[in-house]
This record gives sequence, C-alpha cells and structure tokens, in this order.
Amino acid sequence: MLESSCLCGANRVSFEGDISVKMRCHCIDCRKFSGSTNTNNLGLPIAGLKILQGTLKTYTKEVATGNTMTSHFCGDCGSTLYRISSFSDKWVSVMIGGIDGLQTVEDSKADVELFVKYRPSWMAPIEGAKQEEGTWLPEH
Repeated sequence: MLESSCLCGANRVSFEGDISVKMRCHCIDCRKFSGSTNTNNLGLPIAGLKILQGTLKTYTKEVATGNTMTSHFCGDCGSTLYRISSFSDKWVSVMIGGIDGLQTVEDSKADVELFVKYRPSWMAPIEGAKQEEGTWLPEH
C-alpha cells in the first residue's frame, strides 16, 4: 500500500493494488498544472483509493485526447495528489512527488514517456522507456 500526502499535511490518501504503469508526461497541461517541465505518475487501481484525512478540491479540464482529466489537490497548499481521466473508471494517476517515503519514488522510473514532442531539448529521454509522440492509453 502506498500513502501520499500534500505539502501542508492536511490531506492524506492511500492506494492499494499493483502499479499498472509508470509514466512521465510532457503535455502542456501537465506542465501548467505542475509548474514544471513534466509530471511523473503511477497508474494504480481506482478501487484501491482511500481518503485517509482531509478534503481535496478538484479541477476538471478537457485534455488533448478529448477526454476530461480531474485533478484532486489540496485547497490550502495546492499539492496535486492524483488525477482521474474520463477514459477509464478503473485506474487513477498518482503523482509520485506526493508519495511518502523515498523508496517508491526511487523505484518509479517511467516505463513510458508521453507527449515527447513537447519534451525540452535539454532533457534526455528515459533509457528503456517507450517514447510516445502523443498520448498512450493503457489497457483498461
């Protein structure tokens, strides 16, 4: 089981189940909402999601695939803990930066990089990761 928390500690969530994918996304939406060049995420079963503490706010936006993506974040410090896409009701995209403990982050090297056409030229591809020009949809 993984646990995740926001920067201020007001919100805690847990995730049970096997990681289905480890991904890095370079899309413009991920840049904007993360304030960085990309996001790093784990795909986990949505059935294993449990809110342990607090109440997360949500923001829903249509993304490049035509689906909607809902970010679940702390209304106080702004940390996004996970995102849910309308394309599947079976899994959740967990932001690895909020996961408690360093070992999970260390073990979360991406299997796939998305929207690599937007990756900065100074950022190297992840060795061994599948490289997708646009999106990639896991089996669901």
